[in-house]
Amino acid sequence: MKANDYIKYVTALEGRTLLSKEERNFLITYHNGEEGEKYFTAMLNSLNNIYYIHSFEFGSTNHVQIDFLVATSNKFVVFEVKHYKDEWYFEHDTLKNNYGIITKSPIIQVRNIKHELQKLLHRCGIFLDIESYIVFTNPHLIPLGTWPKNQNIILPHELEKISKILSPQLPNDNHQILNLLLENESKHSTYYQKDITTKYDLKYAGIKCPNCRKMHTIKILDNKTLYCCSYCKSEIKCEDIVFFNLKELYIIKRDSFTFEEAIAWCCPVKKYTIERVCKKYFLSLTRRNRKFFLDSK
Repeated sequence: MKANDYIKYVTALEGRTLLSKEERNFLITYHNGEEGEKYFTAMLNSLNNIYYIHSFEFGSTNHVQIDFLVATSNKFVVFEVKHYKDEWYFEHDTLKNNYGIITKSPIIQVRNIKHELQKLLHRCGIFLDIESYIVFTNPHLIPLGTWPKNQNIILPHELEKISKILSPQLPNDNHQILNLLLENESKHSTYYQKDITTKYDLKYAGIKCPNCRKMHTIKILDNKTLYCCSYCKSEIKCEDIVFFNLKELYIIKRDSFTFEEAIAWCCPVKKYTIERVCKKYFLSLTRRNRKFFLDSK
């Protein structure tokens, strides 16, 4: 299954049913990664004369992904960003937290990235130094035990080091090299090598806010076209609410759905509104016993 499809599937299930430990850990890792990379992107964008590429993937046999690759005037800097919170400690070749989540040591990860990047640069005729850093961005991180020394680890209270590491000493004309490297990009993370058993059940039905993704925070009333989420205070059109929730129905079922299933899924929205959304945003191959699906393109 493609990684993006799995993310959508588990996210659609969130709030509708109890997730497995594996699914919860996956979402925690995914959302933390998104937040950390968003934060680090904002930090880089606040600096002058900085050129970088984000989520750069390359290689076939030894595939690697770089969170952030920055080109300065005289070197490349690799940043591996971790947005972990709560208690974490190093143990052998792993990093563990107090909830039992275990990940591969980012030190090993960065070492491999640096090695593969060096080979790619040499193949492109580029001979510049590479520095690598592991950056923990979440202020709620609690490092426990003995953390490795001399490993270029930057903790949340040390983030001011980033601007010093990237402080330009000369005019930066190496950003063109980033475009050259992008010609060697090879996306592998679009594939998730895992089969899943569909959890579809109409008991998972209910209205979820398209903005904050909270369940049961929108009160559906007759003859209203605009609704307000009582949690995030967003004002959302009824049609957009129905479309969002029917998309989740399609994602969870992983198959087309009937008009009757759509009505049950979006209850208590009126039938004619649901029918309008189905016809407007979804495809159907027949006029009788219609089943609706999304264009996969």
